[in-house]
Amino acid sequence: MLVFILSSWVNAVEVKDLYQAKVPVTAQTLAQKSHALKKAMQMVLIKVGGGKDVLSNHIIKKALQNNRLYVSQYSYSLGEIKTLPHLEMVSADNAESLFLLVSFDENKINQLLQQAQLPLWGSLRPQVLFWLVEENKFSRQILSESSHSNVPSIVLNLAEKHGLPVIMPLMDFTDTTQITIPDLWGRFSNPIKAASQRYQADAVVVVRISNSSLLEDLEIKRACQPLCNTLKVDQQLVMDWTIFSANINQFSVQSYQGININLLLKKMLSDITDVIYQGYALSEQANSELIIDVVNIDSMTAYVALTDFLLDLSVVNAVMLLSADGNSRRFRLDLLGSKQTLLSLLKLNNKLEQYSDPFAKDSEDAVPVFLWSKE
Repeated sequence: MLVFILSSWVNAVEVKDLYQAKVPVTAQTLAQKSHALKKAMQMVLIKVGGGKDVLSNHIIKKALQNNRLYVSQYSYSLGEIKTLPHLEMVSADNAESLFLLVSFDENKINQLLQQAQLPLWGSLRPQVLFWLVEENKFSRQILSESSHSNVPSIVLNLAEKHGLPVIMPLMDFTDTTQITIPDLWGRFSNPIKAASQRYQADAVVVVRISNSSLLEDLEIKRACQPLCNTLKVDQQLVMDWTIFSANINQFSVQSYQGININLLLKKMLSDITDVIYQGYALSEQANSELIIDVVNIDSMTAYVALTDFLLDLSVVNAVMLLSADGNSRRFRLDLLGSKQTLLSLLKLNNKLEQYSDPFAKDSEDAVPVFLWSKE
């Protein structure tokens, strides 16, 4: 299987409302509110923490019992209830349902994750393009948001729960002339790259869902996840996914087998988010320092804008100016993660771009040089 590089595709998305959650309730009672506040905090921790194991941490479990300490405000509202089968709902018969809207204190949530020595994911996140191919017996189709299948909607809603920016192909004339079902089913890199480039995604995921041919693959049966069961073959589904991304530094393929497509999709989104999260999140356990040179700092306004930009990055804990020479400034950055984590985050933003001298010799001790964009 060929791996292709998407390093030039940078279309990061700033995810809003990471520290907010909306939970359905049946009534404005104390018991309902208590349950909803805990559920809302779990949802926020998953979005901010990103990793699938965040809720199993013993410090997090203890904090969830005292969730009111982390709440900044809450209110009730009426809204349309989503009727997707994977969502936890009070009643699917009502056009509207009562919700508890909860906002959490950003600093307290971040401090909690750092105390638990868990990685923290900032609001600037890589955008992910999903190609979904569904096989029903001998018929295959590429799914989009306009398809009759509810799979795209389930994927988008699950991705929103994880704070993962996901887009689907339009499957318009351009898409249908650039890629075919065999291209995606065979996961051929060149046509997938060509068809995906118009979306400028940071990662591309190809998902195959099958109730026929994939079941005949003994290798997939052996690799089956714990979602397997002993029901008849004609009741089974196999789902696998492949991710292509330069920033994640790996090429992942995973497969699952079961009868409930909602559980399979839920497991898939959790695993995909975890892979992407590992490439962009930061960890308190990986604290480090980094010296950098930044050029194009020709005024106090530019200097203040740069330092504000650096401090807004979730991986940067502190910034210290070491020296100034013309329009160049040397800084020491105290990081909450590794150098690679910082570089991955900077690739998602064009404000600070690393300069590479093609004639310079590579050295681990060389101070990286960045160009500051004032636009």
